[in-house]
Amino acid sequence: MGRKMQARTSFLHRLLHDKTANTLAIAAASLVPMMAMVGGGIDASRYYMATARLQAACDAGALAARRAMTDDSFTDAHRDIGLAFFDQNFNDGIFGVTDRTRSFTSNGSGVVTGTASGVLPSTIMAAFGYTTFPLSATCSAELNISNTDIMFVLDVTGSMAECPNGSSCSSGPGSKIVGLRSAVMSFYDTVEASTSPSAQVRYGLVPYSQQVSVGFSIPRAYMANNHRYQSRVARFNPAAFPDNQAGDVILISDQVEWLPFSTANFGSTATDPYRFRTDGSSGTTARNVCTNYPATYTPTISGVKQTWQVFASTEFVLNQWPNTGSANNLAGCRARVRKTRTLTTTDVTPQFANWTYCPVITGISAPCTFTNPPGSPPGWESVVFADVYTNNSINLPLGPSGSMTNVTWTGCIEEPSTVITGTYSPIPANAFDLNINLVPTNEAQRWKPALINAVWKREDTNGNTGSYLNRTADLSRPGWACPRAARKLSEISRADLQTYVNALSAGGNTYHDLGMLWGARFITPRGIFAAENMSAPNGDPISRHIVFMTDGAQVNNVENYSTHGIEWWDRRITGDGNSSTEFNRRAARLQAICDAAEQENITIWVVAFGTTLTQNLRDCASPGRAFQANDTATLTARFQEIAQKIAALRLTS
Repeated sequence: MGRKMQARTSFLHRLLHDKTANTLAIAAASLVPMMAMVGGGIDASRYYMATARLQAACDAGALAARRAMTDDSFTDAHRDIGLAFFDQNFNDGIFGVTDRTRSFTSNGSGVVTGTASGVLPSTIMAAFGYTTFPLSATCSAELNISNTDIMFVLDVTGSMAECPNGSSCSSGPGSKIVGLRSAVMSFYDTVEASTSPSAQVRYGLVPYSQQVSVGFSIPRAYMANNHRYQSRVARFNPAAFPDNQAGDVILISDQVEWLPFSTANFGSTATDPYRFRTDGSSGTTARNVCTNYPATYTPTISGVKQTWQVFASTEFVLNQWPNTGSANNLAGCRARVRKTRTLTTTDVTPQFANWTYCPVITGISAPCTFTNPPGSPPGWESVVFADVYTNNSINLPLGPSGSMTNVTWTGCIEEPSTVITGTYSPIPANAFDLNINLVPTNEAQRWKPALINAVWKREDTNGNTGSYLNRTADLSRPGWACPRAARKLSEISRADLQTYVNALSAGGNTYHDLGMLWGARFITPRGIFAAENMSAPNGDPISRHIVFMTDGAQVNNVENYSTHGIEWWDRRITGDGNSSTEFNRRAARLQAICDAAEQENITIWVVAFGTTLTQNLRDCASPGRAFQANDTATLTARFQEIAQKIAALRLTS
């Protein structure tokens, strides 16, 4: 018995002092706080994940709804788009969330606001009394434009004076040109309403037809010093007295000759004025006339004023003339006559003969393969070409009889040299006229003034063309239209833009490639305007856009005066003056220019107004950026839509 008690006491004693049993007790005691810590972490993680997903869904819905709006109007359809995007990102029941709500509204000024909420059930933390966690999110989205350059390339050809349905409007209220003005202003208002206060937004405009008026924007260093024009040269006959001077007196004759009964008949070659009567008083009168002849007279013979000195040795000669029916009318009067004349400027200088129509080069003498006689007045060799850039005019020998006359330059230009080819992919290296980043370094690369009053079509009255034509009259002019001067990129007030578009007028044929070419040159970050286009004052990137609007298909004419001269005679595009060749090559040139612009990260938007959106126009536009508008209201809506899409879509909360 004693031994059993001693054994029990020894066991309890050892158990009391055995530390290995503490771990189990401590572990059991820590289960509750550990469960709270782990459960809190799990439920907190679920909460943060659900909240982030809820916020992302709210943002997605707000962005989608705002992007779907073409203006500041918010409709049920826009709300449904926002809800659909929300549901795609946070479907009902995700994470076990209950009581899900979501809503999208707009303040009427283009800002879409969203709210969302839900209840997230807990898991482990429910054991500690935390059964649910509330979720909420708010979001808003608006269009906000940062640094943006927008270049309008606007078709102002003759058909723009019509109504969109093709009927005649004469540029009146229903015409396409009036609709274009309205659409541009609506575009401007949409962009300005979304512009960030710190952003630079600039606008440029290139009206085009068969020409572009860009010359006044090109720096002088990049304009030519001479050029060849399809013009004319005055030809002169040699001077009658090339070795004399005006004022010299020359002897015509000094001899005895018959005199007429009346001084009014000096120089006559007929016989009757020289018959003197011999009968009665008439005979006496006739004899007295002959006797009284000695004097000095100044008759004009064949348009030349002469001086006749009749000496006193007059003779009244009977029966000088043959009997013509009156025997009393046969006498003659003769005397010594000394004839002289005083030379005029006309006598001693070459006289205008006719015009030779041919290519001429400013500053070059005798450009039409002939030489005028010595002493001819100054011609093309005396032209100071630089004058055209000083006063926008130049004196050319195109006036009456080859005299100098003032020719005005209106700002339209001729392009630098090119390569005659039908292949523009890639653009040939020496096709300087297609290089949107061209910075001229020599004369071949420089632009030239287009001078309509210095050029003619070289053809006769039947329309037959010739290499050289001699005419005293004016020939016909080529087709011509020089639009309003283009405007480089700059910040512009609404009033100034309104004034500009109000002055746009319709005229000429449709050369799409010329408008796109200069739209690209004005906006590219390289080229002759690089210093103005490369960066913005705030240092942020610049988004660049060309908005190209046309109301018609491409229309060319080889007898038009375009930026490549008169194609039938200059042949810079076709090489042979063929109309179909010019059309096809200009269409291909448009594509080459559009491709070159897109390589500079320029987005091209194309709108066909009241006409078919051709494949050529579709191919020019950036992907998804081609539109059609059959009336003015649709054109305005398209311009507003483009303005909205140009804007950067931003989350504001």
